[in-house]
Amino acid sequence: MGKSGSKLNKKTLQELLENTNFSEEEIKQLYKGFHRDCPTGKVTLKEFKYIYGRFFPSGNADDFAKHVFRTFDTNKDGYVDFSEFLRAVSMTSRGSVEDKLRWTFGMYDLDKDGFITRDEMLNILEAIYDMMGSEVIDSLPPEERSPAKRRDKIFELLDHNDDHIITLEEFLEGAQRDKALVDVLTNGIFDKKK
Repeated sequence: MGKSGSKLNKKTLQELLENTNFSEEEIKQLYKGFHRDCPTGKVTLKEFKYIYGRFFPSGNADDFAKHVFRTFDTNKDGYVDFSEFLRAVSMTSRGSVEDKLRWTFGMYDLDKDGFITRDEMLNILEAIYDMMGSEVIDSLPPEERSPAKRRDKIFELLDHNDDHIITLEEFLEGAQRDKALVDVLTNGIFDKKK
């Protein structure tokens, strides 16, 4: 990105054309907006939490934003640059259902060991519930007001061999069979993005 980061270089543009679902014009427009909002060309976790929190003013989005940030920051340098941002937005806004589910699995798999434990699931669900706020939680049916109960229901639906972990295969198969489950698993992830 040039010395000041103000212009998108041809190599980065070509790479994004090949690895996202955006056109050249869309990439250039999104880059201008990203650079306007993030003049350094990078977003820190603190900035990301602030931005994410604006989408969920009735709750506390900090923990959930941390999980999303971790998933966006693919090179693990502590920043989300434009390329990481655009790849994630492409996946979450224009990817196939399977692409979105794979991305979601990666967020739930906190330690990246290839499966989701009950504790990992609970950690993410608690962050989602905090983000939604008490008004939304109170409007849910009583059996869905607890992150632990929701986790138990998800494991009942997905963990077919009852080994207390969910593999990527179980995650994909279960979610593909049950549209309502896809909504539960991705609640708060895809519906509030720009």
